[in-house]
Amino acid sequence: MEFCDECGSMLAPMKIDGKVVMACPKCGEGKKELTKGDQMLTQEIKHSNQDSITIIENPEELNTMPTKKMRCPKCAIVVNTQYWAVQTRSGDEAPTRFYRCTKCKHTWREYD
Repeated sequence: MEFCDECGSMLAPMKIDGKVVMACPKCGEGKKELTKGDQMLTQEIKHSNQDSITIIENPEELNTMPTKKMRCPKCAIVVNTQYWAVQTRSGDEAPTRFYRCTKCKHTWREYD
């Protein structure tokens, strides 16, 4: 980074008369012509093993939701259900609980 000798502002790249120069955007002073090497910014990024991303082929096989035994309204039998809660009403009311049957994938909700 370079700064203007006159006003202290940071010099910015500008195209003047077909040439790229570093000039002060406020006072126009501090002009310095840039060569091709000056115009390129490079940064080498080194990745560690912790930066890798695991790709899951079939997200249905990944069972991360909590489960609970309940009677499914569609199957009419007691089965494992996955459940989660969402605040669908105002903040001072209880959240809405959603359940999904692991057998038929039917989803229903329950209010308090």
